[in-house]
Amino acid sequence: MNIHVTAMRLRRRINPKTFVITLRQVAKFLKISQERILNWEKWHNVLWVHIKGIGGYFVSYRQLEQWIAACRALIRFCSSLSALNDLWQSILREEERYGEGAIARLKTMYQQRYADLSLRQQT
Repeated sequence: MNIHVTAMRLRRRINPKTFVITLRQVAKFLKISQERILNWEKWHNVLWVHIKGIGGYFVSYRQLEQWIAACRALIRFCSSLSALNDLWQSILREEERYGEGAIARLKTMYQQRYADLSLRQQT
């Protein structure tokens, strides 16, 4: 299976249109005051933010906590090792798009779920 198809599968399972994103969250993420944000929109693959004095700025959904929470839920509900490994490979293929520390947190959850599923297979 090629990388693009696997990445698409992850985007089909996580729908950023369902994310509740506030102006305050966007400003906090960008480390700017809310007043500097003139406009922002949810686009298909990115969040577009118009910042006063800078112009348009793109934010990958994978950097937002909502995406990480969605990944954690997908990991938690994997019912087999193969499904879990497929999901983990999908996440790793886009690793550079995730925010600092996100992959480490997801890896911890992946390892815990892997151990749980492995134990179930042994019994």
